[in-house]
Amino acid sequence: MLEFSLAPRRDEMTEALCKILSIESVKSAPQGNMPYGKGVFDALIKTLGIAEKLDFDSVNFYSHLGYVEYGDGDELFGIVTHLDVVPAGDGWTVPPFAGTVKDGRVYGRGAIDDKGPAVAALFALSAIKENCISLNKRVRIIFGCDEESGWSDMDFYKANGGEIPNMAISPDAEFPIINAEKGLLQLRAVKKAYPGEGGDGLTVESLQAGERVNVVPAVCTCKISGNTKAVWQMMDLFNEDSPVKIAAEEAADGLVLTAHGVSAHGSKPEEGRNALAFMILFLNTLPLKKNAVSDAVYELAEYIGMQTDGTHLGIAASDESGALSLNLGYFRTTGEGVEAGIDIRYPIHTEKETVLSAVRSRMKGLSIEEMFSRPPHYVPEDSPLVVGLKQAYEEVTGEKAYCMTMGGATYARAFPNSVAFGALFPGQQGTEHQADEYIEIDSLLKTADIIANAILVLCK
Repeated sequence: MLEFSLAPRRDEMTEALCKILSIESVKSAPQGNMPYGKGVFDALIKTLGIAEKLDFDSVNFYSHLGYVEYGDGDELFGIVTHLDVVPAGDGWTVPPFAGTVKDGRVYGRGAIDDKGPAVAALFALSAIKENCISLNKRVRIIFGCDEESGWSDMDFYKANGGEIPNMAISPDAEFPIINAEKGLLQLRAVKKAYPGEGGDGLTVESLQAGERVNVVPAVCTCKISGNTKAVWQMMDLFNEDSPVKIAAEEAADGLVLTAHGVSAHGSKPEEGRNALAFMILFLNTLPLKKNAVSDAVYELAEYIGMQTDGTHLGIAASDESGALSLNLGYFRTTGEGVEAGIDIRYPIHTEKETVLSAVRSRMKGLSIEEMFSRPPHYVPEDSPLVVGLKQAYEEVTGEKAYCMTMGGATYARAFPNSVAFGALFPGQQGTEHQADEYIEIDSLLKTADIIANAILVLCK
């Protein structure tokens, strides 16, 4: 059982986290030896530098990820974190990339997802090392760099000799323990541009919303032209009952429409208000001229709309892991046509091909392409890993540990015997992928204590 606490290192941990949060580590175009762009590379180098100051020998794994290690033995216990983040988005009241300490919290994009937990893990292992505690397994903290955009860092690690942990945790979700993760399927719905038709209808010139498929879009803008009198009339009616209002502003040759919703993680779309979905429902009430944009709008309104469970697509499903969820994550118009992103999290007993086939059979007017997928992931509750984590959690918190299922996709599913373990505590509000993302400093310290105890239980 843990005989020390990370509480005396509160200021040191907070300072380290703020330094990493100050780096805008959103994936961008590769540059030289920076496969995920300069921001992600800088965050990796900064983190490894902090680890070096804590007396670790760090490894930069070809800039796809990095790691530190402590302990002895043939077996490897992994703690898999990530340093890349989603774009800041709109609605922040503090700078998203500054590491703002306020009211017992540290604010910044990545504070809870997943830079804060990465710092907690690093200092947990540092405390064990400083206390000269011998371990019978090697503990490796992996700092991933492409969790939010495709996991190519994990693919590279495994394809280039990276050691596979015998057991692992990913502190990128919730406590106590998530031993089952739903399947993940991200789709691209495409409609190529073609000559529109004449007539008196309205033309949707552009429709833009969202940046990532796994984020509920908070803002949507639309440029519309033609006889806009009908727009004003329908807008008044629509706004009477809609929790997300449509605003209009006169522009050259038409109107610019804007909707402001509430962002949320794409695995929990019901917790947000999807500005794109509301805009599509509004456009669906208007007489639009036929073109690629209107085709996509009408199809998405009919088969998705405000639904987050896939009922109209014929893919709604549920089992002991929970219900299927669906997020309409982005919409883009270009000279080549339109593209929309759909994020689906399906129960562990549902087959990916069943979901994909159903979507394609309903949305025949759009080309449905698979962007990214991951199968469901499950570790038995009576496994030594889960049993040990329950003990570690209960010893630190004094609360009963239990297992859960989630729709989110964490790095736990990158390795066979791995589960998500923290860092959000029961009853706390999740702010990942949202404006004003934060981690409570007390929770940061408690997470470090729990991870340190988990290392002792499983590796001592």
